[in-house]
Amino acid sequence: MKPSQLDVEVETVVVPCTAKDLRATFGWLLTEMRMVGELFRPEERALLRKIMAHTDGPLTVGDLFPKFQRESEEHRTLRRLRAAHFIRPVSTGRWELDEPIEPTPFGRLMWDQLGEERIFTPPPVKPKAKTIEQHTPPPKASSVTWDNLLECVRERQKRLASAQE
Repeated sequence: MKPSQLDVEVETVVVPCTAKDLRATFGWLLTEMRMVGELFRPEERALLRKIMAHTDGPLTVGDLFPKFQRESEEHRTLRRLRAAHFIRPVSTGRWELDEPIEPTPFGRLMWDQLGEERIFTPPPVKPKAKTIEQHTPPPKASSVTWDNLLECVRERQKRLASAQE
């Protein structure tokens, strides 16, 4: 293992990662979280807050939606929160009335480390790199042409000669 490499044990395999790998993975997941999160309605954000704040064991779908039915608006809300990598159904992988809900490890990490405001606030847009035209001023219009080139060279030689005297 290289000094800049970390071996991460995931279930039964060991995945060697560099800091660059981890940055790319976390960056991609956070970008996905933010993209889906932009579409959340205020009541979906409030529900997410409630789930993330709950500490007395897992909530069930029925705790949040007592009259839950699949393909309902509540079901779509849970799907959106799952698509953004915030929560997951614990036992069966399906949203059912008695299904426990828990934050995903990534969702919990981002919520605890970044907080709701930073997750849902897009990062500042990096300024675009300056183009060559912005770095280098355009050339001055030259009065030198093929027709007067020799004459211009001789004038410059005279100026240089008189400056050396």
